Amino acid sequence: MNARRSSDACRLAALVLFSAPACAADEAGDTRLAALPVSVRAARTLCFPDRVAVTGTLGAREQVDVGVEREGLKVAQVLVNPLDIVSGGQVLARLVPLEGPSEAANAVAVRAPVAGVVLRSQATVGQPASARQGPLFQIVAGGDIELVAEAPLSDLGRIVVGQAVTVKPLGLPDVSGSVRRVEAGADAAAQVGRVRITLANTPDARIGTFARGLVKVGERCGVGVPYSAVQYEAEGTVVQVVDGTRIETRQVSVGLLSGDNAEIVSGLSESDLVVIRAGAFLREGDQVEPIVVKDDSGSAPGTWK
Repeated sequence: MNARRSSDACRLAALVLFSAPACAADEAGDTRLAALPVSVRAARTLCFPDRVAVTGTLGAREQVDVGVEREGLKVAQVLVNPLDIVSGGQVLARLVPLEGPSEAANAVAVRAPVAGVVLRSQATVGQPASARQGPLFQIVAGGDIELVAEAPLSDLGRIVVGQAVTVKPLGLPDVSGSVRRVEAGADAAAQVGRVRITLANTPDARIGTFARGLVKVGERCGVGVPYSAVQYEAEGTVVQVVDGTRIETRQVSVGLLSGDNAEIVSGLSESDLVVIRAGAFLREGDQVEPIVVKDDSGSAPGTWK
């Protein structure tokens, strides 16, 4: 019975510890656990982009309203639709007098003052055209769309014109951009300020689409480890380090994140061997067999850039 219990304990330990530590039974049936193999990687200097997250909607960089210059006209012909690309001077619609003859000779052409994309149209054949009813057409000048975003007031001072931005419109791939303007006014109640971000190329983007952005405000280089090595516990943030063949638990402070890596502001030094995938199965002082693994690029840990 003792031998059977020892065998069951061995199998259970192998499952819990995920890396199949060796179990051996002597003639008397005693069970011994060998050192647990764990995957480790050396902490190395990595550079982390310092970014500020912003959110907002896509809008026209410059919107041009096109209306009528005099009263007493109605729409006789509409020649464009929303999202149509138009050139400067192109005829958008033709108007005729509300009363009297409506021949072509009496028609008034409504032309696009700038090249761009038709954003909205309120022109309907047979309807009166009046300045009091608002513009007949709205055009996105040059077709230029930008992200009108809000940034936390605490980070607004770190954002300056020209900084690179990665923008993710809802349902579309990432788009490159840059900060065009940081508006002086801020919403003190909501603790946000407004930032306008020019987008490099947005052929499929639509006005009003929600988008997120990451503004690269700088870069910081420091000790980095895989994020999977970091544990958040009640007493603080820790990383498990292998000192020789024993586990040592270090209290650390985490800074910036980039991809799968985390910056460790304090608590670790370069070349410390950290357990790549930390877990509750390891305790302070546990004996382990460290297995140094290469990073994703296939380079040894000491060649991180």
